[in-house]
Amino acid sequence: MAVIFLSRGTMSGVRKLVECLQHEPQLRFVSREDLVEVVNRHGSFATRLMDDIATADRNYERFSRLRRAYLVLMRQALLEELTGDGVVYHGYSGHLLLPRMPHFVRVRIEAPIATRLALTMERLECDEQAARDYIREEDARRVRWARFMYGKDITNPHLYDIVLNLEWMTLDVACRILMGVMEDAAYRRGDEARAEMERLRLGTAVEAALVRDQRTHDLEVRAEAADEVVTLIGPYLEGDALDTALEIAGAAAAGRRIDYRPGYAPYLSLTT
Repeated sequence: MAVIFLSRGTMSGVRKLVECLQHEPQLRFVSREDLVEVVNRHGSFATRLMDDIATADRNYERFSRLRRAYLVLMRQALLEELTGDGVVYHGYSGHLLLPRMPHFVRVRIEAPIATRLALTMERLECDEQAARDYIREEDARRVRWARFMYGKDITNPHLYDIVLNLEWMTLDVACRILMGVMEDAAYRRGDEARAEMERLRLGTAVEAALVRDQRTHDLEVRAEAADEVVTLIGPYLEGDALDTALEIAGAAAAGRRIDYRPGYAPYLSLTT
């Protein structure tokens, strides 16, 4: 089965859509909150990072310092959750954490403002004007977050394979569409995709080990995994600094040989 990534605006009814899909026992569900919980298990540095970046999106310089570590740890957490098929991830911009894969389906959920206002007033117990202000401010914050984090506009329909407008269809119809896509043979995870996911998982595990270690957390190093070797690509290192990076990477590389290649490692390359 496919992996579905659901992205939505504020109070767009995705919670109700997920509840509808939960009647399918073969599916697993993962949210951004689940990923944060996984990240927080990886030690005090990870916990501090998640607390700090949550309040940094209005301070670009501070946000930039935290951005790469956040991306690495969240990508690792997401990959840990995608070990099987039939996964539904629901969030805002989590679909941008990973490169495109044949079994990934990226879905944007849209809903009319009347529906969003009604959901907001019910959930927050507020009047219509307060609900309207909340939706406007949250939508703007999430768009700003995605632009800072990924260099993408999450409202751009070209980032998605499917856009579902709940103004023109019921939740039941939307569920049936998603289940049809998930079960379609075109989106089954084949051997090549499994191998690529394993390479990405291993490379990210190495990057995460470097991020979590105080001696190397500032290094902008990318790790590319192959069958027998993991190659570190990043700023010029030598002496003790290189030895330390190779030691940390080696401990996380599941027995692979570690190579090092000086160079530029643009971190947004995985999201294009």
